[in-house]
Amino acid sequence: MATTTKALSADAWVLVSAAGSGTLENQTNQIVLYRTDAALPAPSVTVGHHLGRGQREAWSFDPPQNLYARMALSGSGVLVVTEG
Repeated sequence: MATTTKALSADAWVLVSAAGSGTLENQTNQIVLYRTDAALPAPSVTVGHHLGRGQREAWSFDPPQNLYARMALSGSGVLVVTEG
């Protein structure tokens, strides 16, 4: 399993994984939005699942899908991503 950190902001979506499974851990101290999409969502898109402060979420997709994240409010922070 590979673990990385992804810097997030509220300005744009970031590709956090294209793997078939893994976990997200919110270390930003605020709500993170995450979603799957075939292409990078426009910065104006604000629809996604909520990942609360300090929460973890696991995913599993068959076939693998692109997973994107961003901050729900202004600010920045780190999302820990473990793939596999």
